Amino acid sequence: MYRLILSAYIFISACTTISTKTDIIVTFKDKYHYGTLNESLIKNHNGYPWFNKQYKRYNPKIQKIDSILLNQLTIKIFMGTWCHDSKREVPRFYKILNTLNYDQTNLQIVGLKKNKKGYFNDYAHLNIKNTPTFIFFKDNNEIGRIIEKPKGSLEVQIQNILEKI
Repeated sequence: MYRLILSAYIFISACTTISTKTDIIVTFKDKYHYGTLNESLIKNHNGYPWFNKQYKRYNPKIQKIDSILLNQLTIKIFMGTWCHDSKREVPRFYKILNTLNYDQTNLQIVGLKKNKKGYFNDYAHLNIKNTPTFIFFKDNNEIGRIIEKPKGSLEVQIQNILEKI
């Protein structure tokens, strides 16, 4: 009986690299996460010290952003946990969202493979060429995106997108 319980535990533990929670699917392979990610996963992973370092260091200038308009949008982030630009910009973006109390139920973050393809889903219709890519949607229609490194600051780019509404 003890061996059966131990075997079941080992089997379940080995399967924890793939998690399904509603539409959340993620895997950890070759030191990187792929699939649907979240702030907690990235922030708390021992292999990603860059997240907390960038997050703590960044001081967003949120007065430039209309938080009411921002909260009317859905945002999708396509990143690579292997990508140096993602390691810089994604923590900064989260700091902005958290400072503005953005409703993160309207946020999706996807960890892509190095070829910019999805691990579980096909995102070819979104034409992702560089990471990170932040895409802003209003009523399921894309209204703007920030690609790789923003021109100026993330805050200015976000407000420029909001002005299109």
